[in-house]
Amino acid sequence: MRNIDPSTGGAATAPDPAPVPPPEPAAIRRMLSSDGFRASVTFIAFLALFAVYAVWLGDSFMTTDGRLLDVHQNAPVLLLGLAVLVTLIAGQFDLSVASMATLTTFLAIGLKVNQDWPFLLVIVACLGIGVIGGLLNGFLVVRLRVNTFIATLATGGIFLGLSSVYSKGTQLSPTEGDPPIPGWFSGPDSLGAFGNKVPSVVAWIVIALLVLWAFTAVRSRRPERFAEGAWAGIAAGIVAVATAVLLVVGAGGFVEGMSWTILLLLVVGLGLWTLITQMTYGRHLHATGANPEAARLAGVRTERVTVQAFVIGGVLAALAGIVLAANQGSASPDVAAGYLLPAFAAAFLSTVVLSSGRFTVPGTIIGGTFLVWVSQGLIVGGLEFTWNEVVNGVVLAVAVAFSTVFRKDGR
Repeated sequence: MRNIDPSTGGAATAPDPAPVPPPEPAAIRRMLSSDGFRASVTFIAFLALFAVYAVWLGDSFMTTDGRLLDVHQNAPVLLLGLAVLVTLIAGQFDLSVASMATLTTFLAIGLKVNQDWPFLLVIVACLGIGVIGGLLNGFLVVRLRVNTFIATLATGGIFLGLSSVYSKGTQLSPTEGDPPIPGWFSGPDSLGAFGNKVPSVVAWIVIALLVLWAFTAVRSRRPERFAEGAWAGIAAGIVAVATAVLLVVGAGGFVEGMSWTILLLLVVGLGLWTLITQMTYGRHLHATGANPEAARLAGVRTERVTVQAFVIGGVLAALAGIVLAANQGSASPDVAAGYLLPAFAAAFLSTVVLSSGRFTVPGTIIGGTFLVWVSQGLIVGGLEFTWNEVVNGVVLAVAVAFSTVFRKDGR
């Protein structure tokens, strides 16, 4: 029997059925497609590789002192990675950092051995050279509009040439009768020696700061569906669990074995991360690198920001040279020349290690360290050390490609 609508006298129209909401994706699929997981997939892949190393190589690879020694010896490379990171965020390339490190390595040794300068003045002079080198790069790129590759390639040649002129093309090291390098700077019981460990209280303070950084970083990744307070609690829980796991698996041994060089690397990393992520300059730096014209129209002084990025990179490169001088106690021609590509590899790995395409300070340090550990594991397993650069290139290409493909598949 047909229903009659009394208001129209005609047949009543059946209401449209309510739209059926699309089925919710499964929990695992939601996790795999989340930004947090996609940013972590390369990090997880590295951990899986190290688990394979642990089974394959056992204690010959899984030793605290051995892995800390890798970080200690490669601290100059990681500092150079941070140096190029700053200019990469600004949308520039700095190919002069390795040459700057070579120059300041010679100056850190030579200004004491040859000129007998007070050593604190030597360090200030080396850092000042880094500032001057950064200003020169910034002037060529910003003021004279020279292509960043050409400008920094040219200044890199200048810095390397100056180191050769200063050293007369030979190795520079203290000899009997020369003014000695201070024992606190270089030597068996110096700040540059791996055997000279940081006091435990200092190391734990730094670890506490790193935990605080981790909480801040996780908290800043709050998904829109979570309230601020709720996500802060979740972030605290995540960091607490991760810290507990690390302590259980032996992270305390890493703390007890921390050298002064590693401490310096971590402190510099924390300072640079604070500058880039927590201060106005960092926001201006990212805006300049993302879209210089839009940033300029928004009131950002993009030219000044770019010059400052080159200066920061120059200072970090100079610091890398100082650390290299402390660790080796001498300087050789082209001592840091081979560090340029690993430094850029560390910086580019930061875009796929705990990140979804952005350059980050923690990703640079972690990615650069993982790169070293991958190579060292293969060397311990019997690979000739001459394959080291090949391994670095393959790891960088595979890591970036793997992360990129995974992000595309997760869309």
